[in-house]
Amino acid sequence: MIADVCGQTGVKKEQIYEVSVGANCTMMHMLLGVDALSIGKSPYAPMFVKAKDIEAEEIGIHASRGARLYCLPSVSSYIGADIVAGAYVCELHKADENVLFIDIGTNGEIVFSDHGRLLSCSCAAGPALEGMNISSGMRAAEGAIEDVEIKEDGVKLKIIGNADPIGVCGSGILAVVKELVRTGLVRKDGAFIKLKNLEETDYRYPMIEMDGNQTSSLRMTEDLKITQGDVRQVQLAKGAILSGFYALLKKAGKEMSELDKVMIAGQFGAHLPADSLIGTGILPAEVKDKLVYVGNSSKTGAYMALLSGQVKREMEELAHHMDYMELGATEGYERLFADCLMFPEVH
Repeated sequence: MIADVCGQTGVKKEQIYEVSVGANCTMMHMLLGVDALSIGKSPYAPMFVKAKDIEAEEIGIHASRGARLYCLPSVSSYIGADIVAGAYVCELHKADENVLFIDIGTNGEIVFSDHGRLLSCSCAAGPALEGMNISSGMRAAEGAIEDVEIKEDGVKLKIIGNADPIGVCGSGILAVVKELVRTGLVRKDGAFIKLKNLEETDYRYPMIEMDGNQTSSLRMTEDLKITQGDVRQVQLAKGAILSGFYALLKKAGKEMSELDKVMIAGQFGAHLPADSLIGTGILPAEVKDKLVYVGNSSKTGAYMALLSGQVKREMEELAHHMDYMELGATEGYERLFADCLMFPEVH
């Protein structure tokens, strides 16, 4: 990878004197050749969370003689250096208001700043919001459906690149579920309505397809459809993320209405519009006008650590003082999760 970067920039590897990494805890273990098995089984304890400063040559990074590798600190198995970097970049430790920070991906990592006091949790959202575990899912590449609108004259698709649709990416699956909920094709409990419950004159009637088990799906093109299973995958992700929000706020003694700002981090999160996040109920309607997209804050944090010893020390201090809450051990969490599975009411 370093050879690729050198080739693209014209920099010689002998000119690289320091490398910094802001990755999740598992990736950090793998990078350093440390057995990560303990993260995957109870009590899910990492072998280390502190920052590492070693010679890059120790793990096979060939740069200048004596080049250093700095790995940013983590908090726990599921709140890694990428989240510490993001919290630092967004200055959550300096905030003079109530700020909720979330990095949306396979895991939804959430940090709440109560005027600088940091509390964190991680929820297993699964890969659906990144287009995986979806019947026609794919990454955000040419031919991927990235946005969907259901109108009276049919299903309108926005496709990446000048190509025919071949699948649906993360932003696309979120958009289509939002539209299914908005148009009443999917009920609050996540189930498709039955074709027999629609009049043949209803504009939605030709959009619904029934299989041999009388299960409904949405026909987007002749070859692509959104199934009941696809909706359930998004629903599970929605339940995980929203329940994490509420559990974290409850722990802090705050209400969703008391939030001043909600920061959406990550390269993937930047492609999730507010309408989709609110329309699917991943985030509640109260925060629609409070969303701030901060992009790839983990990469920005790694840049900052690369350039400043003081930043490194401040990140280590931040990680040390960030509290972590295990959602599964929270009283009443199972009921909260079940409640958060419900899609928003359509008015």
